[in-house]
Amino acid sequence: MDLKGYYAYVSIISSLLTLIFLSVFPLVPVGDEELAGISPTGVHYNLSLPVGVSFSTFLALMLFFISIVIFYGTKSTFYNVLIDSSGISFVFLNYFNYYLIYETWKPEIMILPFLIEITFNGAKTLVIDLGQIVLIVILYRTYKMIRTNKS
Repeated sequence: MDLKGYYAYVSIISSLLTLIFLSVFPLVPVGDEELAGISPTGVHYNLSLPVGVSFSTFLALMLFFISIVIFYGTKSTFYNVLIDSSGISFVFLNYFNYYLIYETWKPEIMILPFLIEITFNGAKTLVIDLGQIVLIVILYRTYKMIRTNKS
């Protein structure tokens, strides 16, 4: 299969996986009463959207980890499409989740290499950005596919 056809399949499957993961949003394992937060400024936040997308992102990450551990190095097009599309789905959901966090709390978010620094009400936290790591893995796999197809 040529690379254009392969990545056409990857984009279609990653879009479907993203929709499937977002459809499990109502299955978030927390009650609605517990998803309301009050900030130190007294503002009431509805946390159901960021928590639901975070749960969907976690499921996409687990699919990517499981598929890459089990199927990495296989010659099967199906398994390679599954690895790449689950990774792209995770990267999209990961940064969509950070966008929702920003829209909910309005913190300062600074993207660093492999880290994200979030500052809210004077408190700073560093979070490992798995989206960047997965993106590097996907880009490496793409580079490897292009290099093997040329020779």
